[in-house]
Amino acid sequence: MEIKFTRDQYAQLMRLVYLGNWVVNGFHSEDIDEESDALEDYVYSKARDCGLEKTTYYDEEQNAWYPKSSTEDEWLADLDEYKNDAFWDELEYRLADRDLVSRYGEKAVDGMSSDERQDEERKLVDQYYEEFQKNGLKNLVLMRPS
Repeated sequence: MEIKFTRDQYAQLMRLVYLGNWVVNGFHSEDIDEESDALEDYVYSKARDCGLEKTTYYDEEQNAWYPKSSTEDEWLADLDEYKNDAFWDELEYRLADRDLVSRYGEKAVDGMSSDERQDEERKLVDQYYEEFQKNGLKNLVLMRPS
């Protein structure tokens, strides 16, 4: 099988492989997905063929290809933006789900139709979205039982 890429397409492929492997393996110190690592290494090893040799380097000790620091810094900016967006989205939905159960009870929430649950959840998510847009975490307080 042969796939042809332009230089820009290959640069984009390298970025996406980096970000994808970071999502798959980024928080793992054990149980690394070796296939993802191997694919990332393979994609970087072909960078020279597309005129992108300045974006990667070969580490002889590791016997692997990696993005250069300047390249990785660009990609990490994308990752940081994603993690920030995911944090707020996940926080809003988890708090909304918690509040749904608190307001109606777990049995009632489980008995809601999908549309009804989504409508109720959306109202709460929208409230949290507005609050966090306005105040960030300033008003978020962890209440510990006494």
